[in-house]
Amino acid sequence: MRSANMAFSAPPEDRAPVSWPMNWLVHPGRIACIAFLLCCIVLIGCAEHLTTLSFFDPDDALRLEEVRNWIGGQPWFDVTQYRVNPPAGAPMHWSRIVDLPIAAMILIARPFAGPVGAELFATIIVPLMLLAGLTFATYAANKWIGGRHAALLGTLMLLTTPSILVQFRPFRIDHHGWQIMLAGFALYGLFDPRARRGGIVMGCALATWLAISSEGLPYVALFLGIAGLLYLRSAREADRLLWAAITLGAAGLLLAVATRGLAPLHAVQCDALTVPYLFPILALAIALPLACRLVGHADWRRRLIVGALGAGAAAVTLLIVGGPCLSGDPFQTLGPLAYRVWYVSIMEGRPVWEQDIFRMGGIIVPPVGGLVATLIAAYANRKDSEALTRWLAMALVLAGATLVAVMVMRALSVAHLMSIPGLTWLVLALFAKAQSSAHAICRVLGTTALVVLTPFGLSAAWVGTATLLESPADAAQAQEKDTVCKPDMAMPAVQALPPSMLFAPLDIGPTILIRTDHRIVATGHHRNASGISTVIRGFIARPDAARAVIASVNGGKGADYLMTCGDLNEYRYYVKLAPHGLAAQLAQGKVPDWLEPMPGKGMLRLYKIRRD
Repeated sequence: MRSANMAFSAPPEDRAPVSWPMNWLVHPGRIACIAFLLCCIVLIGCAEHLTTLSFFDPDDALRLEEVRNWIGGQPWFDVTQYRVNPPAGAPMHWSRIVDLPIAAMILIARPFAGPVGAELFATIIVPLMLLAGLTFATYAANKWIGGRHAALLGTLMLLTTPSILVQFRPFRIDHHGWQIMLAGFALYGLFDPRARRGGIVMGCALATWLAISSEGLPYVALFLGIAGLLYLRSAREADRLLWAAITLGAAGLLLAVATRGLAPLHAVQCDALTVPYLFPILALAIALPLACRLVGHADWRRRLIVGALGAGAAAVTLLIVGGPCLSGDPFQTLGPLAYRVWYVSIMEGRPVWEQDIFRMGGIIVPPVGGLVATLIAAYANRKDSEALTRWLAMALVLAGATLVAVMVMRALSVAHLMSIPGLTWLVLALFAKAQSSAHAICRVLGTTALVVLTPFGLSAAWVGTATLLESPADAAQAQEKDTVCKPDMAMPAVQALPPSMLFAPLDIGPTILIRTDHRIVATGHHRNASGISTVIRGFIARPDAARAVIASVNGGKGADYLMTCGDLNEYRYYVKLAPHGLAAQLAQGKVPDWLEPMPGKGMLRLYKIRRD
């Protein structure tokens, strides 16, 4: 007799599409561990520079600066960047959760490696630690969905998917790796055969995700909604849903208060776990168990009422406290200039239909292929009600994750992760079919062709096809990318200056912060809307007007130096946007008399600002 806490039963191995050709002494889990270690070696080996901080993105550089400030004595609850937009500083919405392992690794390594070596160690090892967590969650979830053979192949797919691994490469220390790992643990919790444990894991993962980024909100609704449907189907799923809701509320409250103080209990901020998101999940955590206690779940009608009461309590609370977070695009508060010039141009935050053909296919093809494979798996298991339920639930997870990725490009990694179980099942099934052929050529070619049915293979097939159809003009445009002004660039001329106030493009601001003692006006982070608008105005205004803008920064004291970089995408956009603006004039070599060019060659240029 099955325990009430055992909702899904683990799939028996004889249901797997194929028996794995391996010696019984070799356990799939051991092979997965070896594959993970090999993947780490490859990721480290492929890094361009391991002796200097070689950041992938400006956010990674600013994350290290935030950790430095904290280790240097900045209060736990204060994540303001005081060298940005002085004297007030630039407010930030980032969570200390992401800072914790980085700071811990720096402090552990510092006595042995020194300050520089400790930062290198931390920024290399922390992404790999997150990848280890994701690998474990992926192995377990795939095992519960499709069996241990699927667990191994799914893990191998994960460790060969560039769209996921790119977020775990050395120096990739911002929160994106956290989000993918937590998505893996949410999937783990949804399919854990032990419903209560699964609910707790899922609730903790979703609460941590929300505490790190409000981008986790649609996934909270997705996973809890699917858990609700499973509960509607069977009362055995009650523990999963109830413990997920309770843990989400309790852990969310604990993490919000522990990382931000009491502000989340009264502040209304749409980019963090504050009143608009915290109160609804607390309402759900209270209402759902209470409704279950009062109504019971003896039949599907009662379970429907319980779910409706819990969801209704959360929805009503959101309507009451949501405020500006429900009134449209919260980023409109940036102001028209920053919104139009800066925010809208961040392609990773834009929908799929605004991307180029390569990105469009790279986002959509793997999860769509995975969704088709998942539905085929559901159909193949239609006579087994539990297996059918697992695959239909997986299809809903993947469909929801794909929809989020369609709306926001940077969510593609989560969608690709969710495509792995279905693609794994299909590859195993077709592998068995190919190996059953009487012809050796069919066995070899059929097995080899299965490489295409992986997230990497599907993306590569799309890119290859799109390249053949690409026009010469599109190919030339695709070659336009930053070559010098990157987050890992060296800037010796800037480092040689005494601590000064620099007026610089947004995207190289974080690099200035981590490599020098200078102050800047803004980085590309939305809470400093006034600083962002000031930088944009300064570069697109005509030289005389730009001079007044630049003189207004630093509390009216003005900037000491102006910095440009000709091959920075942001700077090229300013040139294109305002042909008569300061950026365009400097790009043409026309330097106004209030700027004094400093010695230097190449794209990175520095000008001293005359105050007379």
